[in-house]
This record gives sequence, structure tokens and C-alpha cells, in this order.
Amino acid sequence: MISGTDKAVLNLYGRFSFVAADGRDIAPKSAKSQALLALVATSEKNGRGRLWLQKRLWPRSDSDRAAISLRQALTEIRRSLDEDRDLLIADRRSVALDLSRIDIAAPAPGAEFLEGLGLSATENGLGDWIQRHRDEAATPETPPAAPLRHTVPANPIVVFGTRSETGTELELVEDIFVDCVARSLREALMVDVHIGDAPAIPESAFRVEVQAYRQEGARVGLRARIHQGKPKVLVWSGMTSTQLHGAPPVEDLSIISLGNQMIDALSDAMTVKVSDSQDLRDANMLTRLAMRRIFCLRPDALLEADQMLARAQEIGRRAQAGAWRAQLRLIQHVELHSDRSENLTEEARQFCTEALELEPLNSMVLAAVANTRLVLDQDVSACMELARRSVALNPSNPLAWNSLATAKLYAGDIGEAHALAVRAQRMSSGSPFGHWWDFGRCLTAALTGRQDEALQLAEAAHALSPEFRPPLRYLTALYAAADRPEDALRAGQRLKRLEPDFSFRRMATDGSYPISPLRWSGLLDADRLLDLEER
Repeated sequence: MISGTDKAVLNLYGRFSFVAADGRDIAPKSAKSQALLALVATSEKNGRGRLWLQKRLWPRSDSDRAAISLRQALTEIRRSLDEDRDLLIADRRSVALDLSRIDIAAPAPGAEFLEGLGLSATENGLGDWIQRHRDEAATPETPPAAPLRHTVPANPIVVFGTRSETGTELELVEDIFVDCVARSLREALMVDVHIGDAPAIPESAFRVEVQAYRQEGARVGLRARIHQGKPKVLVWSGMTSTQLHGAPPVEDLSIISLGNQMIDALSDAMTVKVSDSQDLRDANMLTRLAMRRIFCLRPDALLEADQMLARAQEIGRRAQAGAWRAQLRLIQHVELHSDRSENLTEEARQFCTEALELEPLNSMVLAAVANTRLVLDQDVSACMELARRSVALNPSNPLAWNSLATAKLYAGDIGEAHALAVRAQRMSSGSPFGHWWDFGRCLTAALTGRQDEALQLAEAAHALSPEFRPPLRYLTALYAAADRPEDALRAGQRLKRLEPDFSFRRMATDGSYPISPLRWSGLLDADRLLDLEER
């Protein structure tokens, strides 16, 4: 069969076929390899991430087994392509096709998508995807609608309302709280924020009620609730109290913490539960899902988060997504991930530059860029300036205070760094990422010689996130230093399961192993760790 064109022809409708420009049959024989080519060929940008492909084609396999299966399928495809093997473009992160040399055949009337592929769609996670393409092919011709991939959901709407009488002290407390939350909310999410009722607010809007009330003495309580729809569905509620000292409670940590809990609740309420984010077209959801993966620090989760943030950048949340992609590369650098990009530092710098150009007054962007500049460029003065601006722009942002704590730490002001880390942790009380804040304070506690406090915080962080490796490293070292060898052995065994190249000897002697603050603090007892290596 001669294709009659100077390009190879890939046919996904009817019986699968792949024909080279000279007429050779270059289709792989196995159903999995054919499905792999179809998944890549139908992607919006002619490329799919390796992790995404693994989850689609081998959903019941663990990540290592699925990665091996993917490599085997790619090997079979290259073998079938033979001299045209460069039609397949695969690197450590993604798989694509050279569409400048391939024509994707238009579906013939009545042809079924991937007819007779020979896979169990249900078992292999392909059912919905295959059925969607078959339904599209079977739908009678109608005037073309705008492609789904160009449809970006409207921003969620959040409406704030207060309860106290105008001009009262209680109204001032409510207004301060609402202003702080609204500012942080605009920075963190793509939302439309309204203060008070506005015309034509849809029922899908999130409505926030804030009420301050008097308690005994000079104390004032604050209650907040989020509800949505008619009839009202309660999404979240929380309350706190504070002591009034004559001035408005602008910097009260309990009130700031309540506001940050509210933002987390709104973020989660806006984030749908999805099993496949490849087709997700909401920047808020993508960014939130990516953050959940970033804050666990697993190598595979970071790669998946990077893909999500890249899509969020395309949709419109460019500055914050870019800043988080820079922060992600910072983590890969510190954690010595083997799958990190060869151009990691330059990529991070580029993301930082673009993020600052797009949103120079976003405190979250400034905080992420400050941390990245510090570690990758060893630029303490730049980190300090960016962190100070971040705090000045939004004193309610714990990431801002965390970046300032890190700057103080590297500038040698360890006592101040610990005080700021404590502040950031208290502001983040109740956060779903509490393990991150506990561990941040653990670092500065260790550096200031607070061994018991550091150990307690590492234990708390590990309890909240058992697969978060940094607390396990600190637990192992701190237990050893505290002459608790059995606890150190147990922590080391857990760490070994997550980090196969871990050893007590490496922790004791390898200066590149990511526990530098423990080395600086003098809390790393190399002799006791080496003793554990022999047990």
C-alpha cells in the first residue's frame, strides 16, 4: 500500500494503521503500544507526560512497574518504526510525535475510533477516553462549536458580608478581617471578590458571613462561615477570639490564622475531585492540585505538579504558576532528584523573571522568588529585599514571613529567623499543609539549639505527612543525638523505604545530603550515626 504523500499516515478510526511515506507498515503489533500512539496523537499539544500515560495505560501497577511497562512499549514502537524511529520524540518527562512528518487520517463515515483494539477499557483506565472519541465521531454533523480546550471557566465569585452595626468597634474588627482575607484571596486564586451584595450575583457564588461579638472584659470573638447555593449549603465555619488593646487587631495571629483557614477552605471548595487533570481547564484547580503534590516532595509528584502548573500558565494564572514552578525546581535541586532538568537553574531564573514582570505586587510571587534566588543564586541580599516587600504587601501571608525567616537564617540572624518561623507556623494553624510549616520551624529550632522543640516538631510533621521525607531525616539524626538508638533505627528504616539510597553512613559523612542546618547546629552526632550503620 502506497500512502501517496511525503508523510506517514496514522489512522485511528476503523482498524488501527500506521503507514510510512514509502508505504511500509510501521504500526506496532501490541494493543498497548497502539493505544499509546493514539493517546499521544490526540493530545492538544502533541505531547503527553510520562506519568499521565502510565496512569492511563497501567493504572493498577505501582509507579516503578508502570514506568518499566512504558519504556517497553516505547521500545516496541521504535522497533516497528525502524528507519522512521525519529517520528517518535520521547524524553524523561514526555512523549510526542513529529507531526510535521505525519498526517492524522480524518475519520471515514461510520468508522469507530480504535475499532477492535483488544484492550479491556475498564481494566486499563481507557474507557471514558475511548468512549468520548467514539461519541464525537458518532454525533451528527452540526455547526462546529468552540473546541473545549479553548473554554476557560469563569472566575468563581466570593461575596463578603458583615453583621455588626455601622460605625461600631465590632464593625471595624469585621472590616479588618474581610480586607485581609480578600487581599490574600485575590493573590492566591483567580476569583471575583465582592464586598456586600451586588446585583445579579449567581447562586453558585460563595457567600462569606463575618460576625464579631463581645466577650468578657476586653475580649472580642469573631465567627466566619462560608455557604453556597439555595438552599444554603454550609461549606466551612470557624471562630476565634482576641484581646483588644485599644488599637485594631491588624496583626493578631489568631485572626490571621482564621483568615488563612478560610482561604484554604475556599480553595478546596473550588477544587473538584478529579482523577484525571490532563483535561482540566481551571487554573485555580490546577494550581491547588499542584500545590498538594509539591508539599509532599516526592519526585514523581513534583513532575506531575510541574505539568499541572504548565497548563495553569497557559490558561491565565501565569505569574503564580511560574513562581511555583521555580519553587518546584528549587526543591528538586535541594533534594538532589535524579530526574531534575539539566537546565534547572536557568529555567527557575526564567520563571522568576516572568512572574515578577507579570505581578510585581503579589506577595506570594515575591516570597517564592525570594526563596529561589537565595538557594540557586546564593543571593542573600536579593532574598532579604524580596521577602521584606512580600511581608509589607501582605502581612497575613505566612509564605512571606517564611521567606523572611529564611533570609534572616542565611544572613546569620538565627534568633530572629526562629521567631519569624514561629510566626509563620502560628499563622498557618489548621492548614492542610501543616507539616510544611511544622518542619520550617523545626529547622530554626535546631539551629538555635532547641533540640527538644526540633524533635517534637519533626514528629508532628511526620505524623501529618508520613511520606514527607525531610522530617524523617531530622528524626533519625535527632533521635541518634538524643541517645535513642532504637527510635533512630525505626526512623531510618522508614526513611530507607522512601529513599532507597539512604544510609546512616551517608547521613553522617556526606556533606551534600540535605540536612545542612543540622550540621551547622552541631546537633548531628556522626559517631552515633556510624554506630547505627553497624547494627
